[in-house]
Amino acid sequence: MTRTIVCSLAAGLMAAAVVAQQPASAPLQAQSQTAVQVAPEGPRPVIDVPEKIKDFGTVAKGEKLRAVFEVRNTGKAPLEVTQVRPTCGCTVASFDRTIPPGGTGKITAEVDTTGFSGPVSKAVLVFSNDPATPQVNVVIKADVRAFIEVLPRPLVIFRNVLQGESASEKLVLLSADGSDFKIEGAEASGGPYQLTYKEMEEKERVPERKGSQWDLTVTVPANAPEGMLNHKIVVKTNAPKAPEVTINVTGAVRPVVQVIPAQVNFGTVGGDALVGQNFLVVNNRQGAELQLSDVKVDNPNFSTEVIPLQAGQRYQVAVSMKAGVPKGTQKATVRITTTDPLRKLLEVPIQAVVQ
Repeated sequence: MTRTIVCSLAAGLMAAAVVAQQPASAPLQAQSQTAVQVAPEGPRPVIDVPEKIKDFGTVAKGEKLRAVFEVRNTGKAPLEVTQVRPTCGCTVASFDRTIPPGGTGKITAEVDTTGFSGPVSKAVLVFSNDPATPQVNVVIKADVRAFIEVLPRPLVIFRNVLQGESASEKLVLLSADGSDFKIEGAEASGGPYQLTYKEMEEKERVPERKGSQWDLTVTVPANAPEGMLNHKIVVKTNAPKAPEVTINVTGAVRPVVQVIPAQVNFGTVGGDALVGQNFLVVNNRQGAELQLSDVKVDNPNFSTEVIPLQAGQRYQVAVSMKAGVPKGTQKATVRITTTDPLRKLLEVPIQAVVQ
């Protein structure tokens, strides 16, 4: 009897000890873990673009394509379109930034086909707050064709045009599908060009090509100013698929009398050392007489000497810097007086850094 009571007391004490050793926070931790696992997920936006590719088929070169993409929000939270990024050759006109649940928005993109030929595909990258699909790409496709061709190509290059002399280049405009058209006008933006056009006679036509053929002559006149040529010529026609044809012009009008190089730089030199010479070459066009009537330099630390290479055509001007020039940057201008009526005075800057 006594033994049984002792055993029961011992078992009770051991159970109490086990309960006392268990941390009081254990039940709270278990409850917390259970709460995280069963927490419901919040509402999310879902982006849906039903038609991701807009194919315009065959289009005329120069046509401006305008594509409108429908954007749906099939989720339960507002859809935020954070960024719409077009690739090269495409622009984004507008887009809806916020689309409510169940709502519909739009993205409008444009492609100018003036600079393209053949099949083109331009993508637009759409970024949003949809966690499952943060980026969606939409595409504009087309097959760009020039319904009026320019032969040999829609580019005119004037390589060696001398001031005081005119230069001309001829182009042929014809229809790609053999239809008839008329040129109604031609203009150059900012260029010094003279433009003339006429429909070609039978004997002048490109063989085995049907439809209208036109001759376009681009002329740089003799009184064009010196400088670079970089312009566009726009030819207007009555062709529905090619109301405007763009032709690029590049090149330069160079002076008849040229001095090379355009400036002289001695670089860094020692003040006591004898510095070598630099040379200028004055060139004149063939068949014209040129004399250098005077050559001066406006800094006494420099001197010049004229050396005829070909009488009336080419001269060499030697530029020297004297020894013992004070330290610092020395600048001067060589002024060459000529008998040419268009370039009576040539000026060449000079510089040297003396240590």
